[in-house]
Amino acid sequence: MKLKGKVAIVTGASSDRGNAIAELLASEGASVTINYLKSKKNAESVLKRIENSGGMAMTWQADVTSKASVNKMVKETVREFGRIDILVNNAHSTIRRKSFEGTKWNEYEEDLSGTIKGAHNCCQSVIGDMKNKKWGRIINIMDNIVNDPVKGYGSYITAQSALVGFTRSLAADLGSFGITVNLINTGFTLAKKTPHAPPHVQTAIAGQTPLKRLALPIAIAKAVRCYASDWSDFVTGNCLTVDGGKTMH
Repeated sequence: MKLKGKVAIVTGASSDRGNAIAELLASEGASVTINYLKSKKNAESVLKRIENSGGMAMTWQADVTSKASVNKMVKETVREFGRIDILVNNAHSTIRRKSFEGTKWNEYEEDLSGTIKGAHNCCQSVIGDMKNKKWGRIINIMDNIVNDPVKGYGSYITAQSALVGFTRSLAADLGSFGITVNLINTGFTLAKKTPHAPPHVQTAIAGQTPLKRLALPIAIAKAVRCYASDWSDFVTGNCLTVDGGKTMH
């Protein structure tokens, strides 16, 4: 197993995408902290699946925008599993659709907080352990709506695009410590809940990809596995687009 002996924290792991990431990392031998904010039931379901497959995991409720909450999660992860090697920043703010004229500045701040502040808190809390070991993998996840903007999502797109600069600057800061920092740019992914995307919209989006289909959460998880393993040990500050070719550039 490619990640045997490693320990990972996956934020927003109660979502379908987070479920897939946590389960795949566990199947590769990593011990996983399944972070969630509200969906305790979903988090416990993925925990049960991991344990039933012989993996090791724990659930932990934490608001990533709270530094104290994140610090406690990281402390408990180290207490339970002894270390932290991999951080997947999968948690984001809630998507909402509003006109630019109707969007208040505080709504931009809320999206920036959910995306950038959350990633900032988590990264600051784990890099000490990673620096001590001279090894670490930080993987940030964004939405390809940045490359293919949709009307009405200004605050969300702004917050997502900020992850690009955040990732590259952090990669430059941490490279000398053996820590890689990379970004996965995801396309529309089929999930149990797909807000603002009725079936006809999903069909239209699939038709715009060369592969003529939408991604499943496991497609994103596979990209995370690649960045988390030694397959990508000389890749940092990179953005991997996983959208079926919809936004080729």
